[in-house]
Amino acid sequence: MTTRTTYRDFWLRFITSIVLAFFFVFLGSDSLADVAKGKYFVADVLSGFTLTFIVTSYISIVTAHLDNQYPWNKYLTTRLLYQVVAGVVVPSMFVLAFMYTYLIVILGFQKGEVNFFYTEFPISILFITFWNVLYVGFFFFRENTKNREELLTLKEKLFTLQNVDTGTAAIPTLQEQATIENGDDEADYREAGSGTKIRILVAVSGNRNIPIPVENIAYFYKSGNYTTLKTFQSETYLLNHSLDELMKLLEESLFFRANRQFIINIRSCHYFTNEEYGKLAVKLEPEFEEEVSISQKRAAAFREWLHT
Repeated sequence: MTTRTTYRDFWLRFITSIVLAFFFVFLGSDSLADVAKGKYFVADVLSGFTLTFIVTSYISIVTAHLDNQYPWNKYLTTRLLYQVVAGVVVPSMFVLAFMYTYLIVILGFQKGEVNFFYTEFPISILFITFWNVLYVGFFFFRENTKNREELLTLKEKLFTLQNVDTGTAAIPTLQEQATIENGDDEADYREAGSGTKIRILVAVSGNRNIPIPVENIAYFYKSGNYTTLKTFQSETYLLNHSLDELMKLLEESLFFRANRQFIINIRSCHYFTNEEYGKLAVKLEPEFEEEVSISQKRAAAFREWLHT
Protein backbone atom coordinates (compact mmCIF):
# COMPACT_ATOMS: atom_id res chain seq x y z
CA MET A 1 0.00 0.00 0.00
CA THR A 2 1.35 3.42 -0.96
CA THR A 3 2.04 5.72 1.96
CA ARG A 4 0.03 8.89 1.61
CA THR A 5 2.11 12.05 1.82
CA THR A 6 0.45 15.23 3.07
CA TYR A 7 1.62 18.81 3.03
CA ARG A 8 2.53 20.29 6.38
CA ASP A 9 1.20 23.71 5.50
CA PHE A 10 -1.40 24.48 8.18
CA TRP A 11 0.14 27.79 9.22
CA LEU A 12 0.67 28.84 5.62
CA ARG A 13 -3.01 28.23 4.90
CA PHE A 14 -4.07 29.89 8.16
CA ILE A 15 -2.07 33.09 7.59
CA THR A 16 -3.01 33.22 3.91
CA SER A 17 -6.68 32.95 4.85
CA ILE A 18 -6.40 35.91 7.24
CA VAL A 19 -4.59 38.08 4.70
CA LEU A 20 -7.04 37.29 1.88
CA ALA A 21 -10.07 37.84 4.14
CA PHE A 22 -8.99 41.43 4.80
CA PHE A 23 -7.87 41.89 1.20
CA PHE A 24 -11.29 41.07 -0.23
CA VAL A 25 -13.12 43.10 2.41
CA PHE A 26 -11.09 46.24 1.65
CA LEU A 27 -10.88 45.63 -2.11
CA GLY A 28 -12.15 48.62 -4.09
CA SER A 29 -12.82 50.72 -0.99
CA ASP A 30 -11.80 54.39 -0.87
CA SER A 31 -11.85 54.57 2.91
CA LEU A 32 -10.53 51.71 5.04
CA ALA A 33 -11.92 53.34 8.16
CA ASP A 34 -15.44 53.43 6.75
CA VAL A 35 -15.25 49.76 5.81
CA ALA A 36 -13.96 48.83 9.28
CA LYS A 37 -16.91 50.62 10.85
CA GLY A 38 -19.39 48.96 8.50
CA LYS A 39 -22.28 46.85 9.66
CA TYR A 40 -21.02 43.64 8.04
CA PHE A 41 -17.26 44.12 8.56
CA VAL A 42 -16.77 41.34 11.13
CA ALA A 43 -19.09 38.97 9.30
CA ASP A 44 -17.35 39.65 5.99
CA VAL A 45 -13.91 39.01 7.49
CA LEU A 46 -15.02 35.79 9.17
CA SER A 47 -16.75 34.50 6.05
CA GLY A 48 -13.73 35.39 3.90
CA PHE A 49 -11.38 33.62 6.31
CA THR A 50 -13.61 30.55 6.52
CA LEU A 51 -14.00 30.33 2.75
CA THR A 52 -10.31 30.76 2.04
CA PHE A 53 -9.24 28.25 4.68
CA ILE A 54 -11.71 25.63 3.43
CA VAL A 55 -10.62 26.10 -0.19
CA THR A 56 -6.87 26.00 0.53
CA SER A 57 -7.30 22.98 2.81
CA TYR A 58 -9.33 21.17 0.17
CA ILE A 59 -6.72 21.86 -2.51
CA SER A 60 -3.97 20.67 -0.16
CA ILE A 61 -5.75 17.37 0.58
CA VAL A 62 -6.74 16.72 -3.04
CA THR A 63 -3.26 17.55 -4.32
CA ALA A 64 -1.59 15.26 -1.76
CA HIS A 65 -3.90 12.43 -2.87
CA LEU A 66 -3.14 13.05 -6.55
CA ASP A 67 0.59 13.22 -5.78
CA ASN A 68 0.39 9.62 -4.58
CA GLN A 69 -1.97 8.28 -7.23
CA TYR A 70 -0.87 10.27 -10.29
CA PRO A 71 2.56 11.86 -9.71
CA TRP A 72 3.46 14.62 -12.18
CA ASN A 73 6.64 12.92 -13.38
CA LYS A 74 4.78 9.75 -14.44
CA TYR A 75 1.24 10.72 -15.45
CA LEU A 76 1.59 14.28 -16.73
CA THR A 77 -1.49 14.46 -18.99
CA THR A 78 -3.81 12.54 -16.66
CA ARG A 79 -2.57 14.46 -13.63
CA LEU A 80 -3.03 17.82 -15.35
CA LEU A 81 -6.63 16.95 -16.20
CA TYR A 82 -7.44 15.78 -12.67
CA GLN A 83 -5.66 18.75 -11.11
CA VAL A 84 -7.60 21.26 -13.20
CA VAL A 85 -10.95 19.61 -12.48
CA ALA A 86 -10.43 18.75 -8.81
CA GLY A 87 -8.05 21.56 -7.89
CA VAL A 88 -9.46 24.51 -9.85
CA VAL A 89 -12.98 23.90 -11.19
CA VAL A 90 -14.45 22.28 -8.07
CA PRO A 91 -13.16 24.90 -5.56
CA SER A 92 -14.17 27.72 -7.93
CA MET A 93 -17.73 26.41 -8.00
CA PHE A 94 -17.64 26.07 -4.22
CA VAL A 95 -16.54 29.70 -3.85
CA LEU A 96 -19.37 30.81 -6.11
CA ALA A 97 -21.97 28.78 -4.19
CA PHE A 98 -20.60 29.88 -0.79
CA MET A 99 -20.63 33.57 -1.60
CA TYR A 100 -24.04 33.39 -3.26
CA THR A 101 -25.45 31.75 -0.14
CA TYR A 102 -23.75 34.31 2.15
CA LEU A 103 -24.55 37.47 0.19
CA ILE A 104 -27.88 36.70 -1.46
CA VAL A 105 -29.52 34.15 0.82
CA ILE A 106 -28.22 35.13 4.27
CA LEU A 107 -27.62 38.89 3.96
CA GLY A 108 -30.46 39.40 1.49
CA PHE A 109 -28.66 41.51 -1.09
CA GLN A 110 -29.90 41.66 -4.66
CA LYS A 111 -27.50 40.24 -7.25
CA GLY A 112 -27.14 43.64 -8.92
CA GLU A 113 -26.07 45.18 -5.60
CA VAL A 114 -23.13 42.83 -5.16
CA ASN A 115 -19.81 43.36 -6.94
CA PHE A 116 -18.34 40.03 -5.84
CA PHE A 117 -19.46 38.09 -8.90
CA TYR A 118 -17.80 40.60 -11.25
CA THR A 119 -14.65 41.60 -9.34
CA GLU A 120 -13.71 39.34 -6.42
CA PHE A 121 -14.79 36.08 -8.07
CA PRO A 122 -12.37 36.38 -11.07
CA ILE A 123 -9.60 37.25 -8.60
CA SER A 124 -10.57 34.18 -6.55
CA ILE A 125 -10.13 31.97 -9.61
CA LEU A 126 -6.67 33.44 -10.19
CA PHE A 127 -5.75 32.77 -6.57
CA ILE A 128 -7.02 29.18 -6.74
CA THR A 129 -4.95 28.61 -9.89
CA PHE A 130 -1.89 30.12 -8.21
CA TRP A 131 -2.40 27.90 -5.14
CA ASN A 132 -2.42 24.82 -7.37
CA VAL A 133 0.76 25.95 -9.13
CA LEU A 134 2.36 26.44 -5.72
CA TYR A 135 1.78 22.78 -4.88
CA VAL A 136 3.28 21.73 -8.21
CA GLY A 137 6.46 23.50 -7.14
CA PHE A 138 6.26 21.81 -3.71
CA PHE A 139 5.94 18.42 -5.41
CA PHE A 140 9.04 18.76 -7.59
CA PHE A 141 11.05 20.31 -4.75
CA ARG A 142 10.16 17.38 -2.48
CA GLU A 143 10.87 14.81 -5.22
CA ASN A 144 14.24 16.39 -5.94
CA THR A 145 15.14 16.38 -2.26
CA LYS A 146 13.99 12.77 -1.88
CA ASN A 147 16.02 11.63 -4.89
CA ARG A 148 19.17 13.34 -3.59
CA GLU A 149 18.77 11.71 -0.18
CA GLU A 150 18.18 8.27 -1.71
CA LEU A 151 21.18 8.64 -3.99
CA LEU A 152 23.42 9.59 -1.08
CA THR A 153 22.17 6.60 0.90
CA LEU A 154 22.73 4.23 -2.01
CA LYS A 155 26.19 5.61 -2.74
CA GLU A 156 27.19 4.61 0.78
CA LYS A 157 26.50 1.00 -0.28
CA LEU A 158 28.13 1.24 -3.71
CA PHE A 159 29.89 -1.92 -4.70
CA THR A 160 31.29 -3.63 -7.77
CA LEU A 161 30.74 -7.19 -8.91
CA GLN A 162 33.75 -9.40 -8.29
CA ASN A 163 34.87 -13.02 -8.76
CA VAL A 164 31.76 -15.12 -8.99
CA ASP A 165 31.62 -18.70 -7.84
CA THR A 166 32.17 -20.01 -11.38
CA GLY A 167 35.76 -18.83 -11.22
CA THR A 168 35.35 -16.50 -14.17
CA ALA A 169 37.00 -13.10 -14.32
CA ALA A 170 35.43 -10.11 -12.63
CA ILE A 171 32.66 -8.47 -14.58
CA PRO A 172 33.87 -5.24 -16.19
CA THR A 173 32.40 -2.00 -14.85
CA LEU A 174 30.00 -0.34 -17.28
CA GLN A 175 27.59 2.58 -17.13
CA GLU A 176 23.92 1.90 -17.86
CA GLN A 177 23.48 2.11 -21.60
CA ALA A 178 21.25 4.91 -22.92
CA THR A 179 17.62 3.89 -23.12
CA ILE A 180 16.23 3.65 -26.63
CA GLU A 181 13.29 6.02 -26.66
CA ASN A 182 11.73 4.83 -29.89
CA GLY A 183 11.12 1.44 -31.43
CA ASP A 184 9.87 -1.94 -30.31
CA ASP A 185 10.09 -2.64 -26.59
CA GLU A 186 11.42 -6.08 -27.32
CA ALA A 187 14.50 -4.60 -28.98
CA ASP A 188 15.50 -3.02 -25.69
CA TYR A 189 15.79 -6.33 -23.83
CA ARG A 190 18.92 -8.40 -24.23
CA GLU A 191 17.78 -11.71 -22.90
CA ALA A 192 19.94 -14.08 -20.91
CA GLY A 193 22.74 -15.66 -22.89
CA SER A 194 23.69 -19.29 -23.06
CA GLY A 195 26.93 -18.94 -21.07
CA THR A 196 27.67 -19.94 -17.49
CA LYS A 197 25.26 -18.45 -14.99
CA ILE A 198 26.39 -16.88 -11.74
CA ARG A 199 25.12 -18.05 -8.36
CA ILE A 200 26.82 -15.56 -6.05
CA LEU A 201 27.54 -11.84 -6.25
CA VAL A 202 30.22 -10.44 -3.97
CA ALA A 203 29.39 -7.02 -2.63
CA VAL A 204 32.40 -4.89 -1.77
CA SER A 205 31.59 -2.25 0.83
CA GLY A 206 34.67 -0.54 2.19
CA ASN A 207 37.01 -3.34 3.29
CA ARG A 208 34.18 -5.86 3.59
CA ASN A 209 33.36 -8.49 0.97
CA ILE A 210 29.73 -9.58 1.24
CA PRO A 211 28.71 -12.73 -0.67
CA ILE A 212 25.11 -12.51 -1.85
CA PRO A 213 23.53 -15.66 -3.32
CA VAL A 214 21.53 -14.61 -6.36
CA GLU A 215 18.46 -16.48 -5.09
CA ASN A 216 18.42 -14.01 -2.17
CA ILE A 217 18.12 -11.07 -4.56
CA ALA A 218 14.48 -10.01 -4.94
CA TYR A 219 14.94 -7.67 -7.86
CA PHE A 220 17.20 -5.25 -9.72
CA TYR A 221 15.92 -1.89 -10.93
CA LYS A 222 17.34 1.07 -12.77
CA SER A 223 18.06 4.13 -10.63
CA GLY A 224 19.51 7.02 -12.63
CA ASN A 225 22.80 5.90 -14.16
CA TYR A 226 23.07 2.94 -11.81
CA THR A 227 21.31 -0.33 -11.09
CA THR A 228 19.92 -0.91 -7.61
CA LEU A 229 19.84 -4.38 -6.07
CA LYS A 230 17.36 -5.28 -3.32
CA THR A 231 17.48 -8.51 -1.33
CA PHE A 232 14.60 -10.34 0.29
CA GLN A 233 15.92 -8.99 3.59
CA SER A 234 15.31 -5.46 2.21
CA GLU A 235 19.03 -4.73 1.99
CA THR A 236 19.86 -2.31 -0.83
CA TYR A 237 23.06 -1.94 -2.82
CA LEU A 238 24.00 0.16 -5.80
CA LEU A 239 25.57 -1.32 -8.95
CA ASN A 240 27.16 0.45 -11.87
CA HIS A 241 26.24 -2.38 -14.27
CA SER A 242 23.47 -2.40 -16.81
CA LEU A 243 20.38 -4.58 -16.59
CA ASP A 244 21.21 -5.89 -20.06
CA GLU A 245 24.53 -7.24 -18.81
CA LEU A 246 23.02 -8.73 -15.68
CA MET A 247 20.44 -10.67 -17.71
CA LYS A 248 23.27 -12.42 -19.54
CA LEU A 249 24.62 -13.66 -16.21
CA LEU A 250 21.44 -14.55 -14.31
CA GLU A 251 19.54 -17.82 -14.49
CA GLU A 252 16.55 -17.18 -16.78
CA SER A 253 14.32 -19.60 -14.87
CA LEU A 254 14.85 -17.52 -11.72
CA PHE A 255 14.94 -13.97 -13.10
CA PHE A 256 12.73 -12.21 -15.62
CA ARG A 257 13.28 -8.90 -17.43
CA ALA A 258 9.93 -7.21 -16.81
CA ASN A 259 10.66 -3.91 -18.58
CA ARG A 260 13.44 -1.39 -19.15
CA GLN A 261 13.66 -0.68 -15.42
CA PHE A 262 13.23 -4.08 -13.72
CA ILE A 263 14.64 -7.58 -13.43
CA ILE A 264 12.57 -9.57 -10.94
CA ASN A 265 13.08 -12.83 -9.05
CA ILE A 266 10.22 -15.29 -9.40
CA ARG A 267 9.94 -15.42 -5.60
CA SER A 268 9.47 -11.64 -5.42
CA CYS A 269 6.20 -11.79 -7.41
CA HIS A 270 3.58 -11.40 -4.68
CA TYR A 271 0.74 -11.21 -7.21
CA PHE A 272 -0.10 -9.69 -10.57
CA THR A 273 -3.24 -8.20 -12.09
CA ASN A 274 -4.54 -7.84 -15.61
CA GLU A 275 -4.55 -4.24 -16.81
CA GLU A 276 -5.99 -2.53 -19.88
CA TYR A 277 -4.61 -3.27 -23.35
CA GLY A 278 -3.30 -6.65 -22.22
CA LYS A 279 -0.71 -5.27 -19.81
CA LEU A 280 0.12 -6.80 -16.42
CA ALA A 281 0.90 -5.10 -13.12
CA VAL A 282 3.13 -7.05 -10.71
CA LYS A 283 3.21 -6.41 -6.97
CA LEU A 284 6.64 -7.15 -5.51
CA GLU A 285 7.90 -8.45 -2.19
CA PRO A 286 9.75 -6.81 -0.52
CA GLU A 287 7.39 -3.99 -1.29
CA PHE A 288 8.33 -1.47 -3.94
CA GLU A 289 6.69 1.94 -4.01
CA GLU A 290 4.65 1.04 -7.08
CA GLU A 291 3.58 -1.95 -9.14
CA VAL A 292 5.84 -3.10 -11.96
CA SER A 293 4.26 -2.86 -15.40
CA ILE A 294 4.71 -5.57 -18.02
CA SER A 295 3.74 -4.73 -21.58
CA GLN A 296 1.29 -6.71 -23.68
CA LYS A 297 4.17 -8.08 -25.75
CA ARG A 298 5.94 -9.35 -22.62
CA ALA A 299 2.82 -10.65 -20.85
CA ALA A 300 2.79 -14.06 -22.57
CA ALA A 301 6.50 -14.58 -21.86
CA PHE A 302 5.92 -13.65 -18.21
CA ARG A 303 3.11 -16.17 -17.80
CA GLU A 304 5.20 -18.86 -19.48
CA TRP A 305 8.15 -18.01 -17.20
CA LEU A 306 5.96 -18.44 -14.11
CA HIS A 307 5.00 -21.98 -15.20
CA THR A 308 8.47 -23.20 -16.13
